[in-house]
Order: sequence, then C-alpha cells, then structure tokens
Amino acid sequence: MKKIYSIIAAVVCAAGLNAQTLTQANNAPIVSDVYQTVDCTTVGINPGGNGPAQLYNFSTLTVLTNTSTNTGVTVASTGSASTYPSAGVSIQTGTSNAFYSSTASSLLYWGGNIKVGGQNVTMAYTSAAPFAAYPMTLGTTTSSNVAGTNTSVAGAGTFTGVCGVTGAGTGTLMLPGGYNFSNVIKIATTAALSFTTPFGPGTYSKNNYDYYSPLSKYPLFSISNETITSALGSTTETVTLINNNYKTVGISEAANQTLSNVSVYPNPAKDNININFNNENAENASYEIVNVLGQTVRTQNIPVVKGETLYNLSLNGFESGVYFVKLSVGNKSSITKITVQ
Repeated sequence: MKKIYSIIAAVVCAAGLNAQTLTQANNAPIVSDVYQTVDCTTVGINPGGNGPAQLYNFSTLTVLTNTSTNTGVTVASTGSASTYPSAGVSIQTGTSNAFYSSTASSLLYWGGNIKVGGQNVTMAYTSAAPFAAYPMTLGTTTSSNVAGTNTSVAGAGTFTGVCGVTGAGTGTLMLPGGYNFSNVIKIATTAALSFTTPFGPGTYSKNNYDYYSPLSKYPLFSISNETITSALGSTTETVTLINNNYKTVGISEAANQTLSNVSVYPNPAKDNININFNNENAENASYEIVNVLGQTVRTQNIPVVKGETLYNLSLNGFESGVYFVKLSVGNKSSITKITVQ
C-alpha cells in the first residue's frame, strides 16, 4: 500500500523521533513512498544562517501551481538496473529518476537525471555521493571523492569531484499562510564536479538546502542552486520547492494552538458547522479549511463582531472525509480537526 506522508502518519511516528535527528528509519526513501512538491518564487531567496536557534523565514514566498508527484519505485522498474547496480530505490518524478541506497549509517546518491536550464544530463556514479550520515544532527558532516559517467546532448563522458553533506542549522521554519515549525534541521548538500564530453570539458556545482521537521519524512522546504558550464555555455538555476503537505503537518505544531475557548460543531458534521469564539478586541478574523493532502479547499473572512462570535458555514460541495479548520483572529490561531459525513 502506498504511503502518503500526511499528518496522520506523521503523528503516529512522531513520538519515536528525535526532533533534530535524521535516521534511516525516518529519512531514507523506500519503495512505495509518495509525496508532492510545489514550486515557489525564488526572488530574494536566502537559505538563512547556520548553527542552533536560527529563524528560517520563507513566509512571504508565493506558492505557485505546478505540482510534482514523487514516488519511490524499484530500480528494476526504471529500466536502469544495469546502470545503477548498487541502488536500492529510485525516487521517480515524471520521467526523471534519482537513485539511492541506504544503511543504518548512511544514505548514498548514485545519480540520475538532472536538468539545469535547458541542459539535460544523466549521471551514473561509480563512487556514490553522500546524502546523509546517520544519525544526522546539527554539526554532522561528511564528504567523499566521487566519480562516474555522464551522458548529455553533447555525448558521453566521465566526471570526478567532491560531494558533501552537513547538518548546518536548527531552529524555526516559517512558511506561507502562518505555518510555523519548531525543531527543524537544515541539511546542506554540495557538489563540485568536473566532467568531460566529446566537445570539451565542463563543470557542475550544486548547493542544496533541505529543511526537515520531526513530523515529516521528506523536507518541508528545499532550495537548490545549480550551475553547469560546458561547450554549450553556462547556465545557473535556482529552484525552491514546498512540500504540498506542509499545511497538515503544521496543524500538529503546538505553537499554532494559541486561541482558547474555540469550538467547532457539530462534529462529525454533514450540512454545516458552527465556529464559536471570543473576539474580545474586535480583530480581523478568518477561517481556512484544509484537507488531509494539505490542500486549501476554502478560505474566507469572518465579519468582525466584538465579543462572542458565532459563525455558521455551509459544507455544500465537501466530500466525506477529514478536514482541519484553522481559525485566525488577529495574530493568533487555533486548528480543529473535523469529520464530514
């Protein structure tokens, strides 16, 4: 059965996780994993500082609409088992694959398809790149000399270089919509490669930053900076991706539960629900309803009434299932799980 890493699965395993430690059990990809990412704007992006007690504020980024589904599949199913004999799993995104193997002490990257600007390259490592050194905590670092073959429109060649990974920082991650995550760890991976092609040599460099919450197997947010220089020219590209499930993961963060005396009823509900709360300072109020995939299905302002407020909303058009109602009053919020029948 495929595993979609929603808040339901995350809450079940959270009790066994160290908030700032990645292990094979809670981090290494396996066959049947499924998660989605969505592109974000990259203007003014900054990965933030290193060390403890950092604030990684990406709350003003715009989340775009192009969604990618990432699926853990067997290496044999990709048709590339002979090219990646040491890999145990591939994360497949569209027609692209990234190949990995893991043990209790490491996660290794064996290559796959990369695209920087208009240049498509297939990398096959004979000496793998480190992607994690378990247990991965703040300050954990490792690097390795790597080598392999590359294939592109320029033809086939070879590459050598150095790749590394570091537990670079810990702290609080802020994402759009007021979703904040404590105890995150920022993992920095680097690559500096030199390669050959029939048309001459080239270089490839990468600086990647992934931000992990203890409640999510895959990173909630990622920044990738890549540069490739070859006979075809030089191209630099920055990509930012947000985990499509970040809203439901954020629902379990205790820091969001700052409004008291909020009730949402009936629950289970069928045709409508009531939101009852006290707006003692007559502040702006709104609600957002999120499904278990992290998708916002409705958001709306609530008329400002000083004091006790009772707001009724229709559930017309809602499919049966579990939803989360996020009530925001001023700079405070509260989240309630409801079931629609």
